[in-house]
Amino acid sequence: MKKIFTLLMMAVSVMMLTGCNWSNDSDRQDRREAGVLEGSWTGYIDTYFYDRFSKRGNSYRTTMYFERIDSYGGVGYEVDYNMNSPYEDYYYCEFEWDVERGVIYINYADSWNEVAIYDYRLDANRFWGYMDDGTSRDISFELLYTSSFDWAFYRSRYVRTRSGDAPRYHAAGEFAKAAAE
Repeated sequence: MKKIFTLLMMAVSVMMLTGCNWSNDSDRQDRREAGVLEGSWTGYIDTYFYDRFSKRGNSYRTTMYFERIDSYGGVGYEVDYNMNSPYEDYYYCEFEWDVERGVIYINYADSWNEVAIYDYRLDANRFWGYMDDGTSRDISFELLYTSSFDWAFYRSRYVRTRSGDAPRYHAAGEFAKAAAE
């Protein structure tokens, strides 16, 4: 009986230690990925423009900026634009983000669907994988790190108030028309 009890306690101890190691490893990985994600990323997001704005074509681009506030996430902003007319046709929106158990969650200020980024790869220069925006299809994306994107035009389009009432999103041109529909 004493032998069985000893073996049982050893098995329980091993399972508990394994669980702690997995949790600690996952936690470290989430913090590492949040750190690598910080900065501006530019590229293409397949079918995203159709889901959100009913737009198709290869001239649409997304640039996202991630600012880390704590170990696992922070705030950011995104601009979706037509490369042929980036200052006339665009949609700018702020968001909050966090990394949890290997999934990046983005909550947009315009109350659009929460986006979950999963099955992704991330290094210092490239960020690619899949998004779930609440539709039934996988949305693939590929973004490249950029340090030269000029946010001044998009960030200056509205003035923040002290009370924080100002909208944290705005659009122009074809994106404004699509957002109004």
